[in-house]
Amino acid sequence: MPQYAYQLVNVFAESHFGGNPLAVFTDAGGLDDATMQAIARQFNLSETVFLFPSESAAARLRIFTPSYEMPFAGHPTLGSAAVLHRLGRGGDDFLLETNAGSIPLAHRDGVFTLKANAPTARPAGLSLADTAEILGLAASDIAAAPEWINTGTEQLLVPIASREAVLAARPDPQLFMQRATKVPGCSCAYLWHEADNVATVRLFFEQHGAVIEDPGTGSACANLGGWCALNGRQPLAWRVEQGHAIDRLNVLELAVSAAGEVRVGGRVIFVGSGVFELPAACTVS
Repeated sequence: MPQYAYQLVNVFAESHFGGNPLAVFTDAGGLDDATMQAIARQFNLSETVFLFPSESAAARLRIFTPSYEMPFAGHPTLGSAAVLHRLGRGGDDFLLETNAGSIPLAHRDGVFTLKANAPTARPAGLSLADTAEILGLAASDIAAAPEWINTGTEQLLVPIASREAVLAARPDPQLFMQRATKVPGCSCAYLWHEADNVATVRLFFEQHGAVIEDPGTGSACANLGGWCALNGRQPLAWRVEQGHAIDRLNVLELAVSAAGEVRVGGRVIFVGSGVFELPAACTVS
């Protein structure tokens, strides 16, 4: 029976039971797409990542949610970097290959940091009133019109007028899946407010017809940096806090240089490891 080793880590964690959980399969050779998707559904984490050899990077990443594959996601990329570093397969500066391109990684004093792709933006076509209705807020709680931002994975970014409003948001599932959708079956919204270089954020996404909240989202943090770069709010160095509403604090570091280069980082805590067993019929050569 084929066996596949995996590591369990908490990314953006300030404590052992904080951060965003991640399963990293350290050698996924022989697994096909359907099997990786089934394993991700079995783990039922925000993402599960599978590592493959790469000719140009320390590893090639395949990143799966329980429902679909993502071209890029921050917490799987940083968690994978920490696992590879621990295994001696990556130094303090290296590349990881994703379906969104090669991502530069750095390790300094226990913090892993990625450099995001250059941002692109497109209007969402939502009024402040429409956006507020989706999120269960008042129109005055929406600070500016939402936009779709992409530094690797496109997400709807919604500037919110106060920290209290971010934490008070309660999305309407039907409206969320009608209006916050980039493609059918893939809806998401990233709410954010910043004061004194601390951003309070929440990310909601659709999964099997339900609206779920993610504990910590590196790709959306990178998109926030991209939004700031596109709107002339650089240079900056922010502490980004996520997970308050679900009692799972995540702390991310966001930096945008004067030239608009976006970097996202955080700490990674190792919490376990194991072996996943599969019948031979589930693998391919």
